[in-house]
Amino acid sequence: MSTGAQSPEALAPEREPGLFTRLGLAVVHPRWALSLAGDRRSAGRSGSDIIAAFMLLLLGTQLRGLASAFWFGTTIDAGFGLRTALRVLTDSLTVNLGLLVIGAVILFALAGRHRNLGRAFDLACVAALPLVFVELTATVIVRAIGIDGVPLIVSWVLAGVSYGWMGALLALSIRPARLAAVRVPAPPREAVIPARRAGLALIALVVIGVVAQAVWIAGHLDMVKPMADGEAAPAFALPAVGPSGQLGERVTLASTAGKVTVLDFWATWCGPCLASMPKLEKLARSHPDINVLAINTDDPVAARSLFNKNGYSLRLLSDDGGVADRYGAASIPYTVIVDRRGVIRHVVRGTGRDPEHDVAALVDQVSAEK
Repeated sequence: MSTGAQSPEALAPEREPGLFTRLGLAVVHPRWALSLAGDRRSAGRSGSDIIAAFMLLLLGTQLRGLASAFWFGTTIDAGFGLRTALRVLTDSLTVNLGLLVIGAVILFALAGRHRNLGRAFDLACVAALPLVFVELTATVIVRAIGIDGVPLIVSWVLAGVSYGWMGALLALSIRPARLAAVRVPAPPREAVIPARRAGLALIALVVIGVVAQAVWIAGHLDMVKPMADGEAAPAFALPAVGPSGQLGERVTLASTAGKVTVLDFWATWCGPCLASMPKLEKLARSHPDINVLAINTDDPVAARSLFNKNGYSLRLLSDDGGVADRYGAASIPYTVIVDRRGVIRHVVRGTGRDPEHDVAALVDQVSAEK
C-alpha cells in the first residue's frame, strides 16, 4: 500500500494485478498485498501464488539436485529418481512450509470473532514470501560468483532477515485478519508499477540461477550423473574422526590403492544404516586385506559416540556432503565397492538384503579377481 494517508479502499482501482505483480507487491507494498489476500473474492489465490514462488525457488536454486534425480530415474529406477526428487523438495521446503503453517495458526488465533481459516492461510502465504525472496537472492548470488558456501555468521544474518521480515508481515496481517469481509479494489498505478518491476527482478534472479546451474552441470557431469560400474572412483580426501569426535588427518582414496575398498555412506539418524553396520564390522574383521571406510554424512561426534558404544573398529570418516554428492549417494545407506585398480565395481543402494546385492558376497567376488 502507498505510504500516503489514503487507504486501499479510497484509491481508484486499476486492472487486476498478475502473478508477478502480486509477488512484487509483497516486497514494495506489503499492505496492498495483504489487503488483496484478505479479500474473500480471491480466496485461495495467495496459496497458488506461494506455490508458484516455491517452484521458482526450486528452479533457481535446486536444478542440480533435480537434474540428478531425473538422471537417476531414467538410468537406474523411476522409483529411486522419485525418492531423490522428494528428498530435494523436502530439504528445500520443509522449513518454509512449517513456518507458513505456524503463521497461519497464529493469525487464525488472533483474528477474533471474524476469524476465518482460509483468510488466515492466505495472509500467511503473503507473509511467508520473504523466506523465498531472501533464499533465492542469496543462493543465486553465491552460485553466480562461484562460492561453494557462505560463512556461518552470514547464514545467521540471512536467516534473521528472512524471519524478521516474515514476522513484520505477520504483524501487519493481524488487522486484515480481524476485519469482516471487505471488497478491496485493485491497487493503483503508483503501486503496480514498482511491484511489477520487483516481480520482473525476481524472474531475472531465477533466470540467472538457472543459467549458473546449467553452466555448472555442463562442467561437472560426473557430479550429477549416478556412479556406475566400470568408472574410476572419484578422488577424495576426508578427515578421520578421532576418539572424541574431533576431525583429524585426512584419508585419501589414493591411500587405499592396491586393495579392494568398501565405501559406506551413512548417517546416525538412518535406521537401515545402523542395521547394516554390524554386517560391515563383520566384513572388515573377516577380511583384513580390504579397506572398509564408514563415511558419516551428518554428525561426527554422534557417529564416534555410536561407534564407541557398539565397539565398532571400522575406519570412520566425516563428509560434509560433497563426496557423497560426487558418488551420487542421494539416499542412504549407499555402499560402493572399488577394486584394486580404483575402479567402481558395484554400487549397492539400500540395505543389501537382496542376495544379488549382498555386500560381503560382492567383495569376495571382486577380491577373487586378479
